[in-house]
Amino acid sequence: MQSNLTSAIRPRFATVLLAAAALLSAAPLRAQLQPQKPSLTPPQQNAPPSSAPAAPAPEQAPTSTPAPAPPPAPPATPETLAKGKAIVLAAAKAAGGNSLKSVKSVEIHVSGQANTPNGPMDLSLKLIIVFPDRLRNDAELPVGTVTQGFDGKSGWVQTRQGLIDLPEEFLAEFSRGIALTGGWGLYQQALDGKIEAQYIDDEDFDGKKTSVVQWSTGSGPVRLYFDSATHLLVGAHFRTITPQGDVQADQHWSDFRAVEGNQFPFRNRVDHDGQKFTETTVSEVKINVNPDPAIFTRPAEEKPSS
Repeated sequence: MQSNLTSAIRPRFATVLLAAAALLSAAPLRAQLQPQKPSLTPPQQNAPPSSAPAAPAPEQAPTSTPAPAPPPAPPATPETLAKGKAIVLAAAKAAGGNSLKSVKSVEIHVSGQANTPNGPMDLSLKLIIVFPDRLRNDAELPVGTVTQGFDGKSGWVQTRQGLIDLPEEFLAEFSRGIALTGGWGLYQQALDGKIEAQYIDDEDFDGKKTSVVQWSTGSGPVRLYFDSATHLLVGAHFRTITPQGDVQADQHWSDFRAVEGNQFPFRNRVDHDGQKFTETTVSEVKINVNPDPAIFTRPAEEKPSS
């Protein structure tokens, strides 16, 4: 599997990968592939000079200033680590407590829009997760069906144009995305005593007073925002990799509803560098669907017909 992001995402897949970036806002791929359309035309080398005068450069649209990144967290202390773990554990209990520990798998149906340079793009997605480390997306997009899978060790994307193996850099991003889907994977880790989290401060987030906790993950630190009134996870901030470089990703969760006694957010907005990237709504959540393990495994590539 290639380790270079640019070479792994080959030009012939550019269009579908731009669309795949708009998969479920909590799923990893949407945060890893920026909705910027790359040029598929290589620059001309040693092109002959033209006698025609150069055309004026097109007027550039004004660009917005990305939101500033939060300041670095102060050094952790035993007190801030203990308080951080207590905040995450309180959220886990508010979201369902021991009931969440019985959730082995979940199937989520989502629809919404992604913002692209060509305007809004509709998307419809079925996401299946087996906790703690398997995921599959099946997305219906304007460019066709895009399927993404992760079996705990490797990730892949399949479209009408072929199959892509995702580089190793993506693996920790998958783990974070699975944990933050509804927060359920994160809560399960907290209930099992496997969370390293540091209390940072109290801040306003989307008009709510929240407790801010920094969670240490394999993909880097993640700031989590917990509603002080409900204790539920309502936001997250982290850096995420894309072929064009790192971006700041911010997730905003709302419209919590009970699913077999467990709280799940039915609305989600994702911002990249301070600009809205996706906005999605959940239509259905199914618990313990017992999917066939084979659906997460990389499919065999079809041999071209002779």
